[in-house]
Amino acid sequence: MTNLRITGSVGISGQNNVNDVKAVQLALNSLGNLLSATKKLVVDGRLGTKPETTKTVAAIKLFQQQHVGMAKPDGKIDVNGNSQRKLNALLAAEVSNTTKPVVLPTTTAYWLKTAEAEIGQKEVAGTAANPRILEYFSAGKFWGTDDSGAKNAWCGCFVAWVMKQHGFEPVKNAFRAKEWVNFGKQISTPVSGAIGIKSRSGGGHVAFVVGQSADGSHLYMLGGNQGNSVQISRYKKDVWDHFVVPASYNTDNTTLPIYTGSADNAGSEA
Repeated sequence: MTNLRITGSVGISGQNNVNDVKAVQLALNSLGNLLSATKKLVVDGRLGTKPETTKTVAAIKLFQQQHVGMAKPDGKIDVNGNSQRKLNALLAAEVSNTTKPVVLPTTTAYWLKTAEAEIGQKEVAGTAANPRILEYFSAGKFWGTDDSGAKNAWCGCFVAWVMKQHGFEPVKNAFRAKEWVNFGKQISTPVSGAIGIKSRSGGGHVAFVVGQSADGSHLYMLGGNQGNSVQISRYKKDVWDHFVVPASYNTDNTTLPIYTGSADNAGSEA
């Protein structure tokens, strides 16, 4: 779903036309992981005689609290109101993330497919948080509860989560990017799936190597907290200080392929 269009208000004290209610239910379902603690709504266009008791209105209130910044959600979406505009902004962002073609080169680094499946996970502005990113926090043993802000850089936590899915124990203080230099074994030349570690202003950054540019001057890195999301970004090769792989991983016949897929230029990592 790319855009929410309604002819009348939906929710508590709303007009609640059947098609409008269905449109709101579809829009809320489309946001998926951006609405924590919410299951998919039944798209039936019904709010009954007591809309305030329905799961649809509960989801509207949660959305208003987490994404509109309403301390006291009113449970109603007005035509062209703040709630509808915010819904449409998030829907547009979701479509943008899912329509970018991402095709990773073939690799024996099986954990890279797990990282690839997370592309598009992104921070939620304000005091709310993307529950998936909070799972990354847990894997990296980071105590934060908000995924946004410079003090909540989560690239190390993302790497920890990915590696834990395959039984690898993250380094101590995995939420600190530069600690990953102590993981597994170091390699002198990057290969597909290796974990790269570099310095940045105020700290470090860590991400997975996907491939290189045709001239070998740039690396394409799949990481968390790159532009406040999980995505593939293009970096100059010489900014990366170390590369590591699991101690048991044989790199003898592993290469660094040329990457020709979608990627953003390196940007914010804080």
